Amino acid sequence: MTSLRPLPDRNARLAALEERPPRVAIVGGGITGVGLAHDLALRGIEVAIFERGDWASATSSASSRLIHGGLRYLEQFEFALVRDSCLERGLLLSNAAGIVWPERFTFPVHAGDRVGRAKLLAGLSLYTLVSFPRVLGLPALHGRATVARRIPGSDTNGLRGGGSYLDGATDDSRLALAVVASAIEAGATALSRTEVVGIEDGVSGVELRWRDLLDGNEGRLHADAVVLAGGPFTESLRSTAKLDGRWVSPTRGTHVLVPRERLPTDGAVIFPSPVDGRIMFLIPWPRYTVIGTTDLDADPGAEVRATRAEVHYLLDSANGLVPDAALSDDDVVGSWAGLRPLLAADDENPSARTREERVARDGHIYTIAGGKLTGYRSMAEKLGARLARDLGYGNASKHSPTRTTKLRGALPRPVARPAWSALPAPSELQAHDVAWQRRYAGLASEVAEFCGRVEQGRRALDAETLLGEVDWAVSYEDCLTAEDFCFRRTDLGLGPRAGAEAAAASVLERLAATLAWNGEQRTRERERLEAALARCHAWRRDP
Repeated sequence: MTSLRPLPDRNARLAALEERPPRVAIVGGGITGVGLAHDLALRGIEVAIFERGDWASATSSASSRLIHGGLRYLEQFEFALVRDSCLERGLLLSNAAGIVWPERFTFPVHAGDRVGRAKLLAGLSLYTLVSFPRVLGLPALHGRATVARRIPGSDTNGLRGGGSYLDGATDDSRLALAVVASAIEAGATALSRTEVVGIEDGVSGVELRWRDLLDGNEGRLHADAVVLAGGPFTESLRSTAKLDGRWVSPTRGTHVLVPRERLPTDGAVIFPSPVDGRIMFLIPWPRYTVIGTTDLDADPGAEVRATRAEVHYLLDSANGLVPDAALSDDDVVGSWAGLRPLLAADDENPSARTREERVARDGHIYTIAGGKLTGYRSMAEKLGARLARDLGYGNASKHSPTRTTKLRGALPRPVARPAWSALPAPSELQAHDVAWQRRYAGLASEVAEFCGRVEQGRRALDAETLLGEVDWAVSYEDCLTAEDFCFRRTDLGLGPRAGAEAAAASVLERLAATLAWNGEQRTRERERLEAALARCHAWRRDP
């Protein structure tokens, strides 16, 4: 039997909200919001967090899935940002071991590149210097043969060699899920699929009105403080609270997946795009390689998806580095896009905008925006200390308990670079075990035991996923819809379309039975799922 306790069900959380109103209410369930909820709960401050979609359903499940210091930010002289990110990377490699893991990045250098071997050496040396304490190994320079071996099929014409260094990687949505689950275990009340529809600041605090998007019920509560953590939707949230001001200039980042055998790499690759010189990534997954990313100005009110132009830019960039791959539209298995909540700036170059965060207070309402995935804990720590001080709590230390607290599901010790990132890539027979290492980390054996106990739990949905994981996700991972399961609890929805649609249909039926959906709910969730699956391939219909 699993020793892990299921998360409180939705009814229990709603009851807790009425019985014990929070001192702080957080609006926004991305990594920034859930990180703050975890921080406050560990400080002993009553906190509730509301998210209108699923946890991490926007920006925090659409990143490049890296936990890194940001080598390229050194060129923009953002030394403090890189320093802080490197410190946070070290904490996450320990406190979220297995959920976050080390990854080796190879940086090839060709004749005529903007970054030559001398500049690369200087950059890697500076990166290592600001990374103290060095929880990862030292960088290295390499000759042509080593770089060509790590990037099979790459362009060797003018190849001068390159360098490598270690950074971190994660499954961003599962990291956010581990944080919110840890916050709930620490005493936070967390409600997804719950939209905040009214925020009224007053003399003694804030009146907040919310609507349950699953059943239409509404409620209200009084909190001493409200924190708006809406990411790219910050200005819309502030409008709900009758606040104005320019806060964010979102940019869209798009990624595509191609089969690993079409673009194999030994570890990750960071390289200047042969198209325009922008820094790009190739990131290994167990069965796929991720190509990313774009950085284009975006409207937060528009549909967020990959465009044909972006997909072709990514493919052209990868083909420029690895001509032997000859990737085409037919090789793209899936795609995703997200909005970066970058702070408003007049700079016309989106890639040059700062990744720093901003916090402001208006009466009893706080707003936080900006930042990057890697630094979420540090952002929460600083705002958590400020809230504790403003609310008169004794635990206003700038050093949060999150510095030493393991996230739920973390392994006891930091892990080595995973087997799936090295060549040769795992075989199909290994795909399940490898995917579960990445998906569940320290909980893999408990999930396996659970799947063995539930009806048809060991039935395969694809090479990486079992039907019993749907039941696990409902009980232990706050999964409320088929879209939640297919795109954030697993990567099922990002696989080849025909297989993904068939597997998703099985997920839908399992959830309908488990959650006792009526006919109307089943229809609504089927439409939501079909729209999400179609969005991964919508770029193919672009002119």
